[in-house]
Amino acid sequence: MLALFVYLLFGLALSFRLLPSYRGTVRCWLGLAFGQALLMWLPCLFAFFLGFTRPAVTGALLLAAAGTLALAAEWLIRNRARLSSLRPCMPELSRSDAVGLLVSALLTLFCAYLLHTHVLMPGEDGGLWVGQSTFGDLGMHLGFTESLYRQGFFPPEYSIYPGQRVNYPFLVNAASASLRFFGLSLRLAVIVPSVVMLFTVFWGVWLLADKLTGGKLGPTLMSWLLFFLNGGFGFVFFFGKYRFSEIFTGFYTTPTNLVGEDIRWVNVICDMLIPQRTTMAGWCMVVPAIFLLIAAVEKTLADGTGRREFLVLAVLAGAMPMIHTHSFLALGILSAAWFFCALPRAKKSGRVRELVLGYVLYGAVCLVLALPQLLGWTMGSVRTGNLLQLHLGWVVGANGAMENWLLFFIMNIGVVFLGILPALLGLAGEKRALLLGAQAILVLANLVAFQPNLYDNNKLLYIWFLVSDILVCDFLWSILETAPSRALRSALAAVLVFLGTFSGGLSLLREAVSGYRLLSAEQVDAAEFIIDETAPDSVFLTSTAHTNPVSVLTGRNIVCGSSLYLYFHGVDYQAREALLPELYAGGPAFEDGARDLGIDYVYVGESERAAYDVDMGYFRANYPAVYEDGGITIFQIGG
Repeated sequence: MLALFVYLLFGLALSFRLLPSYRGTVRCWLGLAFGQALLMWLPCLFAFFLGFTRPAVTGALLLAAAGTLALAAEWLIRNRARLSSLRPCMPELSRSDAVGLLVSALLTLFCAYLLHTHVLMPGEDGGLWVGQSTFGDLGMHLGFTESLYRQGFFPPEYSIYPGQRVNYPFLVNAASASLRFFGLSLRLAVIVPSVVMLFTVFWGVWLLADKLTGGKLGPTLMSWLLFFLNGGFGFVFFFGKYRFSEIFTGFYTTPTNLVGEDIRWVNVICDMLIPQRTTMAGWCMVVPAIFLLIAAVEKTLADGTGRREFLVLAVLAGAMPMIHTHSFLALGILSAAWFFCALPRAKKSGRVRELVLGYVLYGAVCLVLALPQLLGWTMGSVRTGNLLQLHLGWVVGANGAMENWLLFFIMNIGVVFLGILPALLGLAGEKRALLLGAQAILVLANLVAFQPNLYDNNKLLYIWFLVSDILVCDFLWSILETAPSRALRSALAAVLVFLGTFSGGLSLLREAVSGYRLLSAEQVDAAEFIIDETAPDSVFLTSTAHTNPVSVLTGRNIVCGSSLYLYFHGVDYQAREALLPELYAGGPAFEDGARDLGIDYVYVGESERAAYDVDMGYFRANYPAVYEDGGITIFQIGG
């Protein structure tokens, strides 16, 4: 906890030093984002030279502490006069700021409860429990975290496919791994930074909306609610075809995730922020980046003074590829689109040269920082041929229920989608340019599949939705203000909010009551034995189940993990996966495979017996069983 606090202080100190012209609440929010970027990156920079080890994470923490003290000392020197006169320096708090902090804190508390129940919650049966949304993805993130912490190998390789460098954005898990060195359990190392990141995202979206709406509380609150409680008109299927009770008892039978009806616009909290840690970290960075980009262009066009914002933005953006590649890509699309949208205004104000130079600075610094990440990690998966393919229409009609593009997006996205065209016609100036530029993401995400899983283009589309939501709500509010009475305006606003949040609210309630056992008590006991009695770099033969206690809890390597992860990361895993039945059958095939793959242990549990014809007689006759309890047997291969 103390380590996290130091990084956040460093980020706050940097924000107050680099962006002195912004009001205190904005600098505090940006400081939280900067601090978390430092938490993700600094230990990794040290790890290139020292491995991901205690000396590396300690050195990074000491650097963060030294940087904080240096900036604090510099501030004290510059503000001696203010201190001598005892004039306080407290951030100003407008009504909008106060409401934003309140609603962000309340939503963070709700999400902290979700994290408590969704991340390895100990059950009365001795097992470890998760929620509906984390049942699939959590195991992968835990495996990344524990393998970094226990093996210390850097740059990291897949513990579920040893020998293959990780090409998935792993820095949020590196942040959790670094906190493990300071005493946090695996569960808390995931939950604690997640709570801070979620608050940063919630507060950041509020402040971005506040900026784009000109500080008006009504449209800011409306857009904030429609974004985080997002959902289209999927609830109509529960007035006949489905029962409302099925929402709370089924596995993904919700008004925002009803695959059989082609309802795919999932709630951002249920299915993006809570289970997808990289998305959570990416939004923690991309919302400040969008804020700074808008501010940089504004200031450049106004008086040519946006260079500071462009430079800070460049560093933040350059750090993003291995935090969340999709957020980096979405920011790149927005940056290019908004440049061309800003050119007419730049010509009118005579600031074309300043705008071009600002963008050149931004692009150059960003590429210097980002290219090593893209070439060293991301492009490895692109070269497999699984990424960047032409595909028309995102997942429209994927299950044959809604093949009409317009109907699909109306039903899925709802109020905000219906408001985009009227807003484009009704808004003017900068707001129209921003909304128009954001549509570039919508177009590209419906033309190109940026990864094997077409559905994952939603990681781009939600950034489009964020910008569009705020500007559409600003436009809708301007219409509501023409209502003849405040009561009518409030009633109409309530109807819009209800239509835009009812599906999402039901999905959130479902998530709050969901619970699934990820690992049994017997699997947890076996994992503890493995941690205590085997070398951190041991290789285990196991099934490919994503609920594998070896890969989830121990940080050890397994021969081949779940295709649920490997395929969508562009890893060519099929040949190794095909060997698993032969390996479990024993005999010469196992001996050759064990030698070639460096297998140290064979794990046999319920999943392995169900998936393969395990020759237990062969293994018992040839290798010692070093663990046998609760239906789980572990054989040691070699000395």
